[in-house]
Parts: sequence; C-alpha cells; structure tokens
Amino acid sequence: MSATALEPTVTRARSDFWPKFRRNRNAVAGSIIVSFVVLVAIFARLIAPYEYDETDILFTWAHPSAEHPLGTDALGRDILSRLIVGAQVSLTVAFAVLGITLTIGIMMGMIAGYFGGRLDAAIMRTVDIIFAFPDIIFAILLASVMGPGIITVIVSLSVVWWPGVARLTRSLVLQLRTELYVDAAIASGTPPFTILLRHFLPNIVAPLIVRASIGVGFIIMAEATLSFLGIGVQEPRPSWGGMIRDGIVSLRTEPYLALSASTALGLTIIGFNLFGDGLRDILDPRIKDR
Repeated sequence: MSATALEPTVTRARSDFWPKFRRNRNAVAGSIIVSFVVLVAIFARLIAPYEYDETDILFTWAHPSAEHPLGTDALGRDILSRLIVGAQVSLTVAFAVLGITLTIGIMMGMIAGYFGGRLDAAIMRTVDIIFAFPDIIFAILLASVMGPGIITVIVSLSVVWWPGVARLTRSLVLQLRTELYVDAAIASGTPPFTILLRHFLPNIVAPLIVRASIGVGFIIMAEATLSFLGIGVQEPRPSWGGMIRDGIVSLRTEPYLALSASTALGLTIIGFNLFGDGLRDILDPRIKDR
C-alpha cells in the first residue's frame, strides 16, 4: 500500500474525529475537567486570592469563611490559594515528564523496532530491567538517592515511565515495518531516520497520544505520592500530596486541608483517565463506532 493510498483514509479519520468525540461521554466529560484544571494552572497566580506562602500565625486552622473559602492550614496559609497553585505545580511536573518520556521513549522504540539486532536487544534489556521494579517503588528509590525537589520528581518519574512508551513504540513500528510503502521508501534510497519521521511517526502518533493522556493521571498521582512521603516538591511550594500529608495530622478536627487536596487530586486523575479512555475509543481502529 502506498502513502498516497492511505491519504483518503487518514483524511476521513480526521473528519470523523469531532463527531465521534462529541458522541463519546468519557471524552467530553474528561475534556471539561482537564480544560478546567489546565486553565486554573495557567492563571493560578492571577486567580489565587492570596500568596501561597503568606502566613498568619494568629489565624491557623481557620474554618471556611468568606475570607478563606476553604479555611487555612497550620501556618495560617489560605488553603484555596495553595490548592490553585498546587494545580500549576502538578501539571508542570506532569507535562515536563511527558515531554521527556515521549521524546526518549519514541526515539528508543523506533530505533529498536526499525534497526533490530544488537540495538534492539540492548534497548529492550534496559527496558526489562526497569520494568522488573514496580513503578512507584523505583521512583521512590531514585528520589531518595537524588534528594527531594521538583527536579528530582521529574527525573525519577521520567526514568520509570519512558520504558512503557519505548515498548509501545517498538511494537507499533514492528507492525508497520513490513508495509509496502516502507519497502518502497527503502528501495528508493530514503535515509532511515527520514523514513522513521515521515512514514512511521505519523502512523503511530494516535496510540501514543492515548497513552500520554492516560499517563498524565499516573504521573500526577506519583508526584503526589512522592510529595506525601516528603521526597518530592518541598515547602513552601504547594503540592497536593504535601497538603494531604500536612492535613492528616488534624484530619478528625480540621479535615478541610486533606479533603480539599484529595478531592482536587482525585478529580484531576479521573478527568485525565476519562479523557484518555475517550480518545482510545475514538482513535483505536479496532473499536467500532459507538
């Protein structure tokens, strides 16, 4: 099959995307939640009623009021402001990890799937070694060795997440490796990396987008876990995981901090998972129209 022969199919798939998207409840609901969280993160400093590190020792553990809609924490800091800025921190980490892992994972996966041989064996053995450890446990180990901080969170989560992208990319490239248009490109003397970028990457981008959208939920949860354990984002910068940790000590008497951060974390993860599931239903050719 030639690349020209694929164009009508690709064009038709693009024209069908939005009608399918509007009919898919998961995609619509997820996109609404994701859009809201992203907008809050982008304009966090503008919409936060207070500075996230502004303290008032005389006004600690205040109950929700017109002045502080979600109350204050143990240092008198406004919970709503820290919750809003925490969204910015979580999405910054998530998108940084996505950028790193997609770049490394796609590159390694395409090289392994296309060239095979020793390169394939070396890359896949590295992937297998990382997969031998549970994701979050390996991330905790790396973060403990590197020391706490936002850079540590980004690096440790990138290390544990790129192998999954690489394995998925390799399997997709192996499926396309036998297509006639790839053989035609090779026979015409097209350089290998040009083939990978022009012929392989456009045809594997849909499942990678689905994995990325679903993976954001895992990354946000993992970041919150590291911050909850004290080896992630550090004070005074707010993190939903750190806010949950700080709120647990007074959960029975002053539940506002832990509950608000847990709710924000849970809704964000649900939103990205719904969005990813919806994209999978729409973009996966093996799933019939719904």
